[in-house]
Amino acid sequence: MKEIPLGNGQNAKVDDEDYEWLSRYSWYAHYDAERQMTYAAHDTPSGRRVYMHDAIMGLDSLEDEPLN
Repeated sequence: MKEIPLGNGQNAKVDDEDYEWLSRYSWYAHYDAERQMTYAAHDTPSGRRVYMHDAIMGLDSLEDEPLN
């Protein structure tokens, strides 16, 4: 288990096997006031927010998809 810094002293704990590819991106702690939860998030160059848990589960991509 390794940690990825999210800023303000917060870290996300990730499995060793996910650490290498996740650590290539900049992450921050995003507070969702409606759910009163904090999530690890990354903003793509286009400004789309991707949550770490969705990226790990394969539900979202950390790259901007080209429009066809």
